[in-house]
Amino acid sequence: MTDTPVRRRPRDRRRQILAAAAALFWSEGYHRVGMADVATAVGIAPSALYRHVRGKQELLLAILDEHLARIEGLVAAPDGDLVAGLAALTLERREFGLLWEREAGHLPAEESRAIRHRLRDVAAVVAAAGAEPDAATAELRAWAAMSVIDSPAHHRWALPGDRFGDLLAGAARAVLTAPLPPATGPAAAAARPGALAPASRREALLAAATRLFGEHGYPAVGLGDIGAAAGIAGPSVYRHFATKTDLLLAVLYRGNEALWLGLHHALARAVDADDALTRLAADYTAFVAENPEIVSVLVSQTIHLPAEPRDELRRSQRAYLAEWVALLTAARPGLPAAEARVLVHAALALINSLVRVHHLALRPGARARTAALAGSVLRPPVS
Repeated sequence: MTDTPVRRRPRDRRRQILAAAAALFWSEGYHRVGMADVATAVGIAPSALYRHVRGKQELLLAILDEHLARIEGLVAAPDGDLVAGLAALTLERREFGLLWEREAGHLPAEESRAIRHRLRDVAAVVAAAGAEPDAATAELRAWAAMSVIDSPAHHRWALPGDRFGDLLAGAARAVLTAPLPPATGPAAAAARPGALAPASRREALLAAATRLFGEHGYPAVGLGDIGAAAGIAGPSVYRHFATKTDLLLAVLYRGNEALWLGLHHALARAVDADDALTRLAADYTAFVAENPEIVSVLVSQTIHLPAEPRDELRRSQRAYLAEWVALLTAARPGLPAAEARVLVHAALALINSLVRVHHLALRPGARARTAALAGSVLRPPVS
């Protein structure tokens, strides 16, 4: 008689589960992924998955906690160059930044707040490790460097060998040392939502949808919520937008066309590619500062569209990025287009991130300094 072999659970099963779930949440969105999908990706039964986590929310929290714990371990005891170490760690788990930005609304408020505080502690360590003597500027540089390092979460491009990590680390070091304009002038005024409402009901609905989608994410908002925020009764909403998807499309098309308009203005006024990049960085910074909710929707909510309009919008977004890449390769002859794409994504991620860190965005000179930091990613200072 032969003994039936005993199947043993792999020691790294939990890590496999977290990696598979992170990849699915990144590609498909938290809202569209079920526990059965994660179990299938790992090759186990759903019942086995529940031995490790009690549900999808706990799974998302575990993904964020695991990667953040690795970041905290690195900054607490860096093995060599801290910036290079953070870049290498990010490329091992690219999903973290987008999952935190796009899916954190699915976490309990207390857990989300705890992760935010942990990220601030990491930024404080990065700020202290730099050579910037001014504490406020050191904090600004630290958040900029972290956003650059985290930028691969927002795209799928890859570079051969160690070049990806080296390029990210070089861009992050650039923002830690680049000359900055002085922090002068009046502090920026915080937006006052609803101070004046548009006369157009359609426009009121669009404004409310933009704010709610940006703050809470598309899945968490209903047409009734939007109508209530706009002060419009439920049935009247359907006279202007038949579905919630129509509202999302209207928000996305408005933001997308505004970006293209800014590009055309920069090209029309620039004397060369380098000047155009400077103008574009300033224009994009101003647009994000004035329209943070639209940008949040553009960056993280496109995934909720049906396939055809989603693909159409992404083609337009890729074409917009290609304009930046063309200008950058013209301004820096010899820079490969693949590397230029990575740097453009890093510069835009820097702007998107700094403008959303409210206490940084409201400081005097914040927009000019943010645009200058983005420029240093595209054109590193000569050492």
